[in-house]
Amino acid sequence: MKKFLLRLCRPEYRLGLLGALLLSIIGGVSILAPIVAPYNPFERSGTPFEKPDSAHILGCNDVGHDLLSELMYGGRISLSVGLFAAFYATAVAVIAALASGYFGGGLDRIIMRVVDLIMSLPFLPLVIVLGVFLGPGMGTQILVISLVMWAHPCRELRSQVMKTRNCGYIDAARAMGEKSWKIILRHTLPDLMPLIVPQFVLVAQSAILIESSLSFLGLGDPISKSWGSMLFFANTRAAFLTGAWVYWVLPPGLLISLSCLSFSLIGFSLAGKRGTLYSSYGSFKKSREQDAGERTAESLPLVLNNISVCYNTGHDEYLAVSGTSLTLRKKEVLGIVGESGCGKTTLAMTILGLLRHPAELTGGSVFIHGENMLLAGKMKILTIRGKTIAYVPQNAMNTLNPVVSLRKQLIEAIRIHRKVPRQEENAQVARLLDFVGIDQSRQDCYNHELSGGMKQRIVIAMALANNPDILIADEPTTGLDVLVQKSILDLLMELKDRLSISIILITHDLPLAMNYSDSLAVMYKGEFVDYGSMAEVYQHHRHFHTASLFNNFPRLDQPKTWVRDQNFGTERIATTVKLSVESDIPSETGPLKEAGLLKEALVVRSLSKTFYSRQGLFKKASAPIHAVQDVSFTLRPGEVLGLIGGSGSGKTTVSRLIMGLEKPDGGEIFLNGEALHLMKGAERARAARKIHLVFQDPYQSLHNNKTLFDIAAEPMVIEGGYTQEEMKERVHAALQDVHLPYSDAFLRRTPNELSGGQRQRLSFARAVVAKPRYIIADEPSSMLDASLRKELLKLMEELRSRYNMGYIFITHDLSLAYHFCDRLMVMHEGAVVEEADAHKLIHHPVHGYTRELISAVETPTLPAAAPDDSGYALTV
Repeated sequence: MKKFLLRLCRPEYRLGLLGALLLSIIGGVSILAPIVAPYNPFERSGTPFEKPDSAHILGCNDVGHDLLSELMYGGRISLSVGLFAAFYATAVAVIAALASGYFGGGLDRIIMRVVDLIMSLPFLPLVIVLGVFLGPGMGTQILVISLVMWAHPCRELRSQVMKTRNCGYIDAARAMGEKSWKIILRHTLPDLMPLIVPQFVLVAQSAILIESSLSFLGLGDPISKSWGSMLFFANTRAAFLTGAWVYWVLPPGLLISLSCLSFSLIGFSLAGKRGTLYSSYGSFKKSREQDAGERTAESLPLVLNNISVCYNTGHDEYLAVSGTSLTLRKKEVLGIVGESGCGKTTLAMTILGLLRHPAELTGGSVFIHGENMLLAGKMKILTIRGKTIAYVPQNAMNTLNPVVSLRKQLIEAIRIHRKVPRQEENAQVARLLDFVGIDQSRQDCYNHELSGGMKQRIVIAMALANNPDILIADEPTTGLDVLVQKSILDLLMELKDRLSISIILITHDLPLAMNYSDSLAVMYKGEFVDYGSMAEVYQHHRHFHTASLFNNFPRLDQPKTWVRDQNFGTERIATTVKLSVESDIPSETGPLKEAGLLKEALVVRSLSKTFYSRQGLFKKASAPIHAVQDVSFTLRPGEVLGLIGGSGSGKTTVSRLIMGLEKPDGGEIFLNGEALHLMKGAERARAARKIHLVFQDPYQSLHNNKTLFDIAAEPMVIEGGYTQEEMKERVHAALQDVHLPYSDAFLRRTPNELSGGQRQRLSFARAVVAKPRYIIADEPSSMLDASLRKELLKLMEELRSRYNMGYIFITHDLSLAYHFCDRLMVMHEGAVVEEADAHKLIHHPVHGYTRELISAVETPTLPAAAPDDSGYALTV
């Protein structure tokens, strides 16, 4: 309770508290009107038009009714109409938004066209027409307000539903066989609540205004007392033309305004966009005096001296960056490597003056071209940021605005620092697109129309829009396949030479940093534990963490780490038997078993899927995208099949087709003799529980508002029939299997309190709870550091060995696939172009695309004089 009260006292909630206080006073007086009102508002208690006095504080109306009593009772009607109308309008909006956003398709188009129609009609005339048609009365007011007010909240809520609909934890629930209506109740609706409440408040505010307007126009309940009816009778009885308006008209008008203001303040506090609090250079004050006399050579683009950054949450302090110094020279590429949480991004934000609250710069100096930024004013910092020093963010693929064309976003980046005549804008956009190798014909495209590599190039173009001297690239290749990674880094190196810029390359990919950096800084727990030229760091590194990084990245020229017995306990499926839905298996799986196939295996035959894009509301589907074309394979228990290929090659689509998240256009899927492709609904969900999907992003696939126990036990909740004790016992066993704590205190945590590696282990714990025979692991290590990747593969091997699980390991990391998988399948443009034993495929590739992938894998060119095994000190 104390924490909750402290949270409410934050600055961003103070206006909301003020609004709630005002509304409580007005509502409380209205509710208690029968007790606190001095007179019955329906009985004559004074003389007509009696002026305010001690007996009648606000005077009387034209028939002698006490106006103060009318005002108190009037709040009961006005607030009730507003709240009831807001409730019904919000309820309709929520139901429509859930149906439209979750199910999509034709239902979405119908609901959205109705919303468009309502929002396009003139608001006040529509209200008046409906009020006249339905007749006066309180029920009419509530119905009319509900009919016209649900459309706008529906559109707002639908956007959030569509966003959560594509979240990993929703797909995870669907993949585990959960029914749609249960997913909506357990996941989507709770996610929507933070938006539903402010929408309700905003509708209530508008409803009070509409009620007052309708009553003023005579469309309210003529025998009830409300603020609007007071204004109606004041108008019809000439109060506006006499001195009576001061005590008859002004008070209800003031209360209507105060009530709307109260709701507005509450709505603003709940729904207002409170921007991230940043601590710029100008907020740093502790060592200005000692830094005032410092200067560095102006020829050096960037110098950091003893930078320290602390995160102060109010409960404890965490030193994220500790006494870090670096020097960046002209046209130099400085690689900063380290694992997640070591302080790399915090250091980048410090350089840019964009530290997020509660981060605080507690010591050090930042010099850009010899000028101490800690002494610069805010306007100077804004001038430098984006012009002298630019930033390519870590999650660049989500940086682009999805509703604004690329051209407009590039022009916006230019206009921030330069005034460009409109006639020159096209030339500037063409120049930037040419820099990053994007055809000018794509300038009017939107985010969703680009591949991952093209999105990254556009973000780089935006960073280069104002010809910066320094570029900070924070994990610019995370989530991209090897070919795209190489193209992006080659592009950065080309731009470095062409534009003479200096680059800080932040990454946890050591081979990538070694191939593209001139100098290397190894960061560990907020400090540079090794820093120098590439050869110096490799040959004379002092810290054990540096040695661990050098030893932890897998390479294609090393012997395979995992070599397994190729007889996985089942007979190999005869590949000469051709199956088809029409002939071999009309409705049952009996003929399949009789054919000597599939006693224990996952078999995919001729799987295909084509997507179509739509252009406008009434235009036909066009631009077919053949995501999966005639894909076939067999997976036996205990076997590891690697599915590799570039972004967009169809790997993830194959997994979604197997799990039933997408419907195939053709092909067959058999699981232990059962034809999954012929099953629907609960039958398919039951059969498919033997396959479990582990998603790429552990930050999206685990619901942050659920406890770890709820997440791990979800497969049993979906299956049903388990007691709480049985679920707890199995969850404990699964957490032990994945080497996570299983105490009650740990299980009460949420995913926000876990690291990336712990989150992915929890994903595998949830898989173990489901007791599957096969796990589809979709890029499970792409967002993890090198050492965490190795630990995760060790864990996967333990589970495979213990439970005889078969894996489909989807990845674009050829090195990991080579070391972990028994067989590899290479996909390109939706088709399998090559399949072979992992060792054979990597060392003797046949297809040209396979050879291209292998050649793109960056094997670091190590300095000649490599240290021996004991060539580094185990102490800092």
